[in-house]
Amino acid sequence: MIKNLLERLNNGEILICDGSTGIALQYKGCNPGESVEKWGLEHKDILMSLHAGYIDAGADIILTNTLGGNGIKLKKYGLENEVTSLNKALVELAREVVSRYTKPVYVAGNLGPTGELMEPYGILSESDMIEAFSQQVKALIDGGVDFIFIETMIDVNEAVSAVKAVKVSCDLPVFASMSFNPDRNGFRTVMGNTPEQAVDMLQSAGADVVGSNCGSVLASMMPDLIKQMKSAGAKFIVVEPNAGIPQLINGRTIFPETPEEMAVHVPAMIDAGANVVGGCCGAMAEHIKLIAQTARDHISKKNI
Repeated sequence: MIKNLLERLNNGEILICDGSTGIALQYKGCNPGESVEKWGLEHKDILMSLHAGYIDAGADIILTNTLGGNGIKLKKYGLENEVTSLNKALVELAREVVSRYTKPVYVAGNLGPTGELMEPYGILSESDMIEAFSQQVKALIDGGVDFIFIETMIDVNEAVSAVKAVKVSCDLPVFASMSFNPDRNGFRTVMGNTPEQAVDMLQSAGADVVGSNCGSVLASMMPDLIKQMKSAGAKFIVVEPNAGIPQLINGRTIFPETPEEMAVHVPAMIDAGANVVGGCCGAMAEHIKLIAQTARDHISKKNI
């Protein structure tokens, strides 16, 4: 039986999360404009190899390829009737990969934004959001996830809706991560949410772990953001920076930071209060391998 995730964090363990999924699959052949979720299911060997690569690199947590698996997002691809089947099957693929390993690895059911704005800026109400996320969460649970990981959110109200959907569906642990950008006052999401607002609202809704991923807060900036979230009362923090600011080179989106350029900041992230460290867009298995190694080396030195 895999050890309780929150218990491990409470005991002071630093866990390593995986890296990029959507961008990684695009590098492998998924075209822009295609559903990454559907493509991953149709190219199982590639997706399963991606999951395995992260585990081999040292990841304790892998995320399912379901970031855009809610019905609102899938409707853009004409896949709104496949929410349950897609999400369940993608979890089962991840579970199959994990079953090949003797070491404990958590499978996180990944929830991402709908791509639509909530009232009063858009037409979707909180109940619309909760309904869409609940449908996806139930499918992820049926597939056998260990916990739910909400990420890449730019509107804290949408993230709160996702947390509420999880809480009404199950009692699994919930991670909730926002995408922040640096501004003159610190950090904000595109919708203007501050780290303090995110921590307060997400934890009040029931999130066990809060944090930051994607956006333009790079690894070098993460320690400052972590400190801000910690000061706001965050109990546990997860961070997954991108591998640099994306660049368009020969028609291909490239994230330029090397594993060394990302990993060098891991000790500062841990010292600032990060409990879970991984990577987002452009962070491949080589990045996660060095992040994991650097984290373990740093913890060993601290324990001497």
